[in-house]
Amino acid sequence: MLVLTEKKNGVGWLYLNRPEALNSLTAGLVEELSAAIGQLAADDEVRVLVFSGQGRAFCAGGDLASLKALTDEQQAADFVASCGAAAQALYDCPKPVIAMVNGVAAGAGFNLALACDIVLAAEGVKFIQSFSNIGLVPDCGGHYFLPRAIGSWHAKQAMFEASPITAEQGKAYGFVNAIYPAADLAAETAKYAEMLAKRAPLSLQGCKNLLNRGGSFTLAEILAAEAELQGKLVCSADCKEGLAAFAEKRAANFRGK
Repeated sequence: MLVLTEKKNGVGWLYLNRPEALNSLTAGLVEELSAAIGQLAADDEVRVLVFSGQGRAFCAGGDLASLKALTDEQQAADFVASCGAAAQALYDCPKPVIAMVNGVAAGAGFNLALACDIVLAAEGVKFIQSFSNIGLVPDCGGHYFLPRAIGSWHAKQAMFEASPITAEQGKAYGFVNAIYPAADLAAETAKYAEMLAKRAPLSLQGCKNLLNRGGSFTLAEILAAEAELQGKLVCSADCKEGLAAFAEKRAANFRGK
């Protein structure tokens, strides 16, 4: 299996499983990855996804042997498009997706992390837009995600120079949400993911949807979308439960309905 999944306490865990190759992307891996994201997104027992890599890397980008083997332009474009589809699946997943960056996130691996909603990283890990080192441009949505995360000028610098960005620098830029010692990363990520899994699922899904779409909306369009969504949520069973729990000073039991 090139991708491993498990479910625990409302959290779906998703791991790239090519540790010997630093979880670099092949056609088979990205096909399994997109399928696994879809399966966890559709699973009612799963309210939050955590995306990570097995071994000492998060994802080192495209597999170099696979790239060398591509000699036909359409075949190469199809491979890159399949990698991009995995980034799209992470971004479009209706549930919150946490990138648990346990090791280097280079090339497409960096951009897959940016496609997630929350980035938690181990101390000292590095993020690298490494494409210019091998004569390529960023893919997997890098030209969309990175300037939104750090601004156009910083994004150009990162892409032109292919210089490593440490987790600590990433936190200063704003695309890393929290940093933990490597030995604590999995436990802290689980704690955070399980906390989100207890929150109102429809609320989190609505927030993600509007935030992802909001960049192309006018204020008037956002206000209209908020009113339409809020009208539905106010009448939902989860909202009634949340209001009751608040009044009764107890934890709410949200059911996503």
